[in-house]
Parts: sequence; C-alpha cells; structure tokens
Amino acid sequence: MKRILITGASGMLGSTLVEIFSGCGFTVYATGADKEVDIPNYKFYNLACEDYSELINWSNPEVIIHCAAIINGNYCSEHPKEAFDINGISLKKIVEATDNSVKIIYISTDAVFPSDTHLATEEDSILPESIYGKSKEIGEFFLRNTDRDYTIVRTTIVGLNKDSAKIGFVEWILQSAIQKEEVGLFDDVLFTPITIWNLAEELMFLATNSLPSKIYHITGSEILSKYEFGKSLLDALGIPMENIAKDSILRFDDRAKRSTDQTLSVNLYQEHSKRVLPNNEKTIQTLVSKIQENEKYQIRK
Repeated sequence: MKRILITGASGMLGSTLVEIFSGCGFTVYATGADKEVDIPNYKFYNLACEDYSELINWSNPEVIIHCAAIINGNYCSEHPKEAFDINGISLKKIVEATDNSVKIIYISTDAVFPSDTHLATEEDSILPESIYGKSKEIGEFFLRNTDRDYTIVRTTIVGLNKDSAKIGFVEWILQSAIQKEEVGLFDDVLFTPITIWNLAEELMFLATNSLPSKIYHITGSEILSKYEFGKSLLDALGIPMENIAKDSILRFDDRAKRSTDQTLSVNLYQEHSKRVLPNNEKTIQTLVSKIQENEKYQIRK
C-alpha cells in the first residue's frame, strides 16, 4: 500500500487517521506539535520552520494528508503570524519540499465563507471573517496555484480526542450533561457536521482514487443547529438535557468572529465520487457507537 504522511497527528482528526490508515495496510508516517506521542513512525516537527526537507526525506511519502492546524479562533486572532505560518504558508513549504509525484490532501474549513452564504458551494466566493478563516484561505491559494495532484477538503468535523487532556465540542457537551452543569448551545449557528471516522473513509477514498484536482466540500448532507446537534446526541444516549438550554452566539462579544451559517453543500463531491455522505441520523449513530466504546463515557442511569 501507499506511503502516507499525516500532519497534525497529535490532534483529534490526525490521530484518528493514523489509527485507521495504519489498520488498512498503509505505511503511515506521522508528525505533530506534541513531543511525546505514542504513535509508531512519529516525528515531532515544528511547521513554522523554514524548510520541510528533513520531514519529507524522513517520510518519503506518496500522499500527504495535511491536518495540522491551529483551530482555536481566539488564539489565531491573538497570534496571527503563527496562524498564517501553520495553517497557510505550510502548504507552500510542502509543495517546495516535494516533487510532482506526491499527492497533497489539505484539510480546510467552512470558515473561508462569510455568514450570509447558505449551503456554500465550491463555486461561491470566499470571504473569511476571522484570522483562522483567512489563514486557511492562504493555504488553499498556495495549493490551487500549483500544477500538483491535490484535493482541498472543506469540512466541519465532530468526534472524540484520543488524548484525554484535550476537550472538544462533543466532549464538552457530554461532560456538561453528565455532571449536570448548566450550559447553552447555540440555536442560531447552523452547520453540516461529519464525524472524524466518516471523514476518514472519504480521505482514504481520495488517497487511493484519482479525482480531478479540486476543492471538495465533504461534510454531513443535512443541516442542524448546534443546539439541535447536542439535543439529538444526548437523546440518542439517553442522557437528560435538563441543564442544556438554547443560547445565542450574539451574546459573546469576546469570541473571535465566526460565521453563524457554516453549512456546506456536498453535491459536487457526491457527483464526482459517486459516494453518499452521511445524514444527521448516521452522524449521531456513529458518534453514539464511538462514545459507548469509550470507557470514559460509561453512562450511569
């Protein structure tokens, strides 16, 4: 099978890709920003450095899945140079360090679109409203303006972190509900989430099949609000929602700017790949299955 380099391997998506691709016969090399990670063929590497030759010579990849990113919106706003270096300019360095035989799959984001774009298509104009979104736009620019074999994947993921010290959106909902803490979920933010496990299946398809070098939106196929997502997940797990309420993102002036409509249209990808992306029911079912497998979330009723 192919030799593959996965960046951001200490993060939620990257660590899951390492596990899944390794289990499917790929020769996986992994890199991340954490120094001590229990992953075979792992190399700590600072993507803010000037030259990636050492990383590429070490891994000698046929495919690179570039997951590495600073995703905290407030951190990006406070550290714009670091955000642009890691999230965007890193693509230029990957291209410079590899030859044309290496396929590059770049994980981008819905945050390249403004709030007034509903079910954004790949042809819609992008206008990021945050440093995070702008940093991803730069990465897309560097890749689109090459003659390389590439895929830019705009997505919105949900999942569980392998590192118990890291808390993502799903873990925050679960812990808040289980501990009966009062928490508000945005009823005015819409998205089309896909789980990290379902996205991994699509990335494996892209890594092993030839599609035109394009931007593809790979998310869930249906829309829901952040509140509706949390309610559906907790209902499926049988966890009471007595302390979970509807909230509005407009109340949080200190947050980095984030689009209230994060929905993406998946029609182009489904047409080109002949694959069917998960609906909300499938997304929730997948999450429930993974949560129930995790001893950390053994629900006591």
